[in-house]
Amino acid sequence: MLIMYLQMLDTPEEKIRFEQIYLKYREKMFHVADSILHNDQDAEDAVHNAFLRIIKKFSRFQNTPVKDLAPQITVITRNEAISLQRKKKDAAPLEDWDGFAETTEAVSDYNSLVEAFTRLPATYRAAMEMKLLGYSDGEIAIRLGLSKTAVSTRISRGRQFLRDIVEREGFLLDA
Repeated sequence: MLIMYLQMLDTPEEKIRFEQIYLKYREKMFHVADSILHNDQDAEDAVHNAFLRIIKKFSRFQNTPVKDLAPQITVITRNEAISLQRKKKDAAPLEDWDGFAETTEAVSDYNSLVEAFTRLPATYRAAMEMKLLGYSDGEIAIRLGLSKTAVSTRISRGRQFLRDIVEREGFLLDA
């Protein structure tokens, strides 16, 4: 698969850089996609789509050190997995319509929550996404170039923003 991706790039420098990204992040990307989709085949499809998106927007990745790309690559992968999940949901076979109707309310609330999350200010969303992916406050601080206190504050304020959005949208979480 790597060879196919490399053929899509123009310069030898781009190819070397992409190969570094591919080797460093492919397993993490699969883990992120699989945690959303719970299906290896679908997770592989989401990772493939994420790599295609990275190639399409490759100029954005040129000046950032490979080791610092984890947040962006994780978000791209997560978005591709969610997009694939939505497409699969929309294409439910007819024999599954009874079960589909029973879970529609829960999925609707989940999708509404994801949509609310995307409307958070970027500064809060980045810290919260990394926290949800299991990064410690110290790791987030290093990746975002902040102090641990600033990370904690952003996560706390981000949660409050999310609560406000959820309450305005009219659905409450049982938590």
